[in-house]
Amino acid sequence: MSTWFAGRHAVVIGAGIGGLSAAAALAGHFSKVVVVERDKLPPGAAARPGVPQGKHPHGLLAGGMAALSKLFPGLASSLTQAGALVSDAGADALIEVPGLQPFPRRHLDVHTFLMSRPLIEAVLRNRLAEHENVMLRDSTRVMEIVARPSGDVAGVRVESPEGEQEVLAADLVVDASGRGVPTLDFLKAAGRPVPQESVVGVDLTYGTATYSFPPDATPDFKVALTLAKAPERSRCGFMMMREGGFWYVLFAGRGEDRPPVDEEAFLAFAQGLDTPTIYDTLRKGRRHGEILRFGFQESRWRHFERLESLPAGLLPIGDAICRLNPVYGQGMAVAALEALQLRDLLDAQGSDSGSLATLAPRFLGGAVPLIETAWKMAELADLVYPETRGEKPADFQKTLEMQVVLNRLAIQDADVQKLMVEVRHLLKPATALHDPEIQRKAEALREHAPS
Repeated sequence: MSTWFAGRHAVVIGAGIGGLSAAAALAGHFSKVVVVERDKLPPGAAARPGVPQGKHPHGLLAGGMAALSKLFPGLASSLTQAGALVSDAGADALIEVPGLQPFPRRHLDVHTFLMSRPLIEAVLRNRLAEHENVMLRDSTRVMEIVARPSGDVAGVRVESPEGEQEVLAADLVVDASGRGVPTLDFLKAAGRPVPQESVVGVDLTYGTATYSFPPDATPDFKVALTLAKAPERSRCGFMMMREGGFWYVLFAGRGEDRPPVDEEAFLAFAQGLDTPTIYDTLRKGRRHGEILRFGFQESRWRHFERLESLPAGLLPIGDAICRLNPVYGQGMAVAALEALQLRDLLDAQGSDSGSLATLAPRFLGGAVPLIETAWKMAELADLVYPETRGEKPADFQKTLEMQVVLNRLAIQDADVQKLMVEVRHLLKPATALHDPEIQRKAEALREHAPS
């Protein structure tokens, strides 16, 4: 344990992926870490009310898995023992882009784990329980973050199901609540400025069903993605294997093009995709349970890093900083990468005379490039649609044209395909695609493209 924070306590608000990851990052540096969760946490892999999209598919990008594996050593084994499936992001994925042939099913050695959101939460909770100094308090509502007379953080006021309130004293409060309300309320109550925000309004709706397939009709892929022909159409489809022999099937649309919740209309929606792959596959399968819908209005990035200061002992993380369009599956990975960065900062803290007063600005500044890569990828895909609310970057059209060229190049060139997958999975920064050799190949392809 770091001698700098020995004897100090931390409280984490929220037991989602961000909160569990943050608790793992803190466990080696604080004498006591308490994770406070409003929901009653299930003993196993079951959905809970506090994750409204928890019954929908969640993609854990390879970069997120790499970060979680450092926070929870041996996690890959824990996940596979619990039923998660391993997938090669190239060989096992069928990616269909309108106007292009499907991406070749090459082995790219970029592996992902396919599972439900409840399963990964359950595994992380079990692994976190191995830390004797970490405690999960469920069915506990956070009322407010409490301040010291100096204005710094003193702890968190919580309420039990019976209405009893108490203050959990803390030297550090990590807000992984999702919407960041405790942090914003604390800043407002103290008369401090709240962060500026970047917002991209998408008005997205997706619907999810669970299917199974007989042995003679099992798909020859583990993941299938049919993209929309943007900007004319927004309808896209996604299939993913998950534990228990089941498959997630998700359809998404924008505005009034909402996936229906009855099976006949759901299949008709599938038939309206730009390619027939998913529709033809579903006709051979059997649906289980109800069809669920989830709506997402806007991505929101709160720029805490631009504030002159934050009260000492206050640290937002994950969705409390940036809530990304979930259709791109980036949220869990970004939260895990942020938590790993937090651990790395704490590891270095004891040797550089750092303190809790300097932790937040260092963390928030370091989180910017982690968020920016994911934000720009989502922003590019979302702002293609004229009805999307948000300001286009100055280089938007140039970046969009380059993305089209890179897609075509990746079909021909395995090295480019792998690099694009690594960037998409947050294993490498987007600047890796600016490599002069790749740019040369892209320019050559552009020059020889049919007019």
